[in-house]
Amino acid sequence: TSAWANATETEVYAFSLLLVSLTLSSAERSALEDQEEESGRWLLLTAYLIALAPAVHLSALVGAPAAIALAARRHDGRWMVERVLLLGGVMIGSAGVGRMSWMLIGVGALVASTSQFVTLAEEQRKGIAPRTTLNSIGLALGRQQGGARRLAATMGLVALAASALLIMLVRARHDPAINQGNPNTLAGLADVVARRQYDVSPMWPRQAPIWLQIATLAQYVDWQFGFTLGHGIFTTPGRLLVTLVFLFLGLRGWRAMRLASTRTADAVAILTLSGTLGVCAYLNLKSGATIGYGFVPAGAHEARERDYFYVLGFWGWGLFAGYGALALIRARRWPAWLALTAAMVPLLGNFTANDRARGASATAARDVAVALLTSAPRDAMLFVAGDNDSYPLWYLQTVEGIRRDVTTVTMPLLPADWYAAEVARRTRLVWLASGHVEGAQWAHQELAAHIARAAREAGRPVAVSPSMSSKERALLGSNWRLTGAVYLSSAPANGSLAPPIIDSLSDVGLVRPRASDGGKSQLPDDVSASMLGLLECGRLARLPAGSSRARDSLETRCNLR
Repeated sequence: TSAWANATETEVYAFSLLLVSLTLSSAERSALEDQEEESGRWLLLTAYLIALAPAVHLSALVGAPAAIALAARRHDGRWMVERVLLLGGVMIGSAGVGRMSWMLIGVGALVASTSQFVTLAEEQRKGIAPRTTLNSIGLALGRQQGGARRLAATMGLVALAASALLIMLVRARHDPAINQGNPNTLAGLADVVARRQYDVSPMWPRQAPIWLQIATLAQYVDWQFGFTLGHGIFTTPGRLLVTLVFLFLGLRGWRAMRLASTRTADAVAILTLSGTLGVCAYLNLKSGATIGYGFVPAGAHEARERDYFYVLGFWGWGLFAGYGALALIRARRWPAWLALTAAMVPLLGNFTANDRARGASATAARDVAVALLTSAPRDAMLFVAGDNDSYPLWYLQTVEGIRRDVTTVTMPLLPADWYAAEVARRTRLVWLASGHVEGAQWAHQELAAHIARAAREAGRPVAVSPSMSSKERALLGSNWRLTGAVYLSSAPANGSLAPPIIDSLSDVGLVRPRASDGGKSQLPDDVSASMLGLLECGRLARLPAGSSRARDSLETRCNLR
């Protein structure tokens, strides 16, 4: 279900999975080809695809060890050490590019270069190359047939793959509407590629107890093959049974695959372990967003579910499970097509949760974004709470050209220097570089207050999304009124937390939420229902206080109080 959910989102993880698929296929071909020249071409393609990972997403490097195991192991089980070193160096160097670490890039180049010496030693053992001393080793390397050319070609292909990142530098210098990080200099590009604006945790100390990190992984495993058989994130005996069946089929498939091709089975096992326990160890995530409540502090949870990081591991186990189903059918001499049942179970067990072609999730993002933009006055500064408001708004403004007069200010991005500079550049507003704002707890909240004050002085209306907290709203203005789908301020901030006025016609003309999805089991991070709830704020606010749960939910849904 994690792979399916990624495929129906505008995210990079499905494309990363495609890159890994191509890399594994190329690695397999490089070992299957008997002719050295043809095998070498597939090997170079494998190196190039591994090196493309930083330009796509570093998660694609999780598949690199499996690709090395396929490309560097003969069918008789013997390892080609020079290929391990060559591709291993490419993997290390690519990680260095993704982390903008010259040390890792250098180590990768050194490891890849070492493959030359292994090739030379092998040729000397076979009598192809003459015995050499250290003084004549350069001459001996030059006499090799293809080894040096392959190394040079590999280095060139790695550089070519890394050069794909330069598109961000070229693009940023045109200051496009969506220009995250503004990588218009080499230093800025390095910051964006290395994700230096994010707090990346080291591998130690662990952000959560190891057992809890593994428990989170186990929870994600339980979601994969029959998510709709449970109660959302909570498992049921039926879903647990399906999970156990697929765990058994995976073990059966691993054993059967080792009998048919130990090399392939070991590569898929490496992929599975790298994509599960390896990712768990390397990323050092906090406790899952929905696990450990009651004994884990709220701040020790991830902001959202991170199951998408483990997709390659789940995919690898799916390969084993499919092979296991076929092996089970063959052992009982049943028709081979019955093995397709193994593929049908997750299709049926996950379809309703992942189907976004109809129901509330089909157009929720657009419906809410249209409501926010059309409710904002002309030339408004619209402050929003994060990704769920920002991306749909950016889409409508940049792609469909709707209400480009409205300036969207994303609060969580304000701590980044480039974003504050972008807002100032595009709005031509001038505000104080510093200055304490009463009630602000963080620097970006003070900055937002300064921007709102500058906008008001320039005659621009100040509006906020209902998803923004009432405390942050109070920093930006006072005398708030819910107008349409946004809160609109008519006076400067004065420290008051008085509830806003509800316009009696605030929800007239808004796109109404679509009919319920029939109680289907929602994906863990499906926010369509909560976002559509923002369009209900006007109607709910007019209900008598305490008369219904809907009225009492305004504190969390619409931040009315």
